[in-house]
Amino acid sequence: MKTVLTILKWTGIVIVALVAMIVAAVYLNYPPKLNEPYPNVVAVTDSAVIAHGKYLVYGPAHCAVCHGAASRDDLETLAQKIFTLPLSGGLEFNMPGAKIHAKNLTPDKETGIGRYTDAELARMIRYGVRHNNEVMFPFMSFGNVSDADLQAIISFLRSQPAVKKEIPLDELNFMMKGVMAFLVTPYGPKGEIAKTVVQDTTAQYGAYLANHVAGCHDCHTNADLMTGKFIGQPYAGGQKTPDVYEDPHTWVYTPNLTPDPKTGKIYNWDKDQFIARFKKTGRTVKNSIMPWECYTSLTDNDLTAIYHYLKSLPPVYNEVKEVVVHE
Repeated sequence: MKTVLTILKWTGIVIVALVAMIVAAVYLNYPPKLNEPYPNVVAVTDSAVIAHGKYLVYGPAHCAVCHGAASRDDLETLAQKIFTLPLSGGLEFNMPGAKIHAKNLTPDKETGIGRYTDAELARMIRYGVRHNNEVMFPFMSFGNVSDADLQAIISFLRSQPAVKKEIPLDELNFMMKGVMAFLVTPYGPKGEIAKTVVQDTTAQYGAYLANHVAGCHDCHTNADLMTGKFIGQPYAGGQKTPDVYEDPHTWVYTPNLTPDPKTGKIYNWDKDQFIARFKKTGRTVKNSIMPWECYTSLTDNDLTAIYHYLKSLPPVYNEVKEVVVHE
């Protein structure tokens, strides 16, 4: 009996020690920090640059969907008013273990981006690292946006009227802090970053838009929901994405965009059909997180470039049987 009690005692001590070590490790490594370089990007007042930045923010980069809506109620009428919404943030994202809030992107000096230098703001967008080196929750994926486009975006953001709006701090439980500390890495740049990108209708420009600006790759490639790491073939779909209204029992699976003759969503579409899907049809799946309200403003040339790129991809057989699933 005494031997059993001794074993239980030491087992308990070991378990307590392990738990204490895990807790200490998480809090010593959270929030994770990275000392990434500051991009040499400076905002300008040139009207053409600002106009291009506005197009990116309200169009392909779709910043306005998250940073313009203040609540889920706004999503119902977003298409009608999205271009008039101030980018003052506030939209709340509730996930298992985390509550994240879209930040105020107006140039208010107390609650918005007026607190940061151009270089600090550029680093946040490109590397997902705050001014104090803390790694941001990896929502945005703009690591390879060109210097010229990054300058345009920041120039437009600086040109907006300042809106004083305090945004609540993000909340992460212990498990999610552990995930952030040890499993999640920010979406940093991959390879060389272009200073400028030629805007035309080629597949090459379409690749730039789809992969680095519009985020098509990030949703239409299957990924691990816990770590965010991609585990599927590029653009073959099948990623389980949350319901845009945060119904915990509803999930939306992204379609296969590769030119596979049997399972590719747009295999039989011509260019005009592809453009019309964005310009005329718009949102058909109410629950989808795809920012159709912003994508409807893409120019025909940009949509043509994306179409040419998607058609150039290697075909991947991956049947996505159901788009909306209620569990």
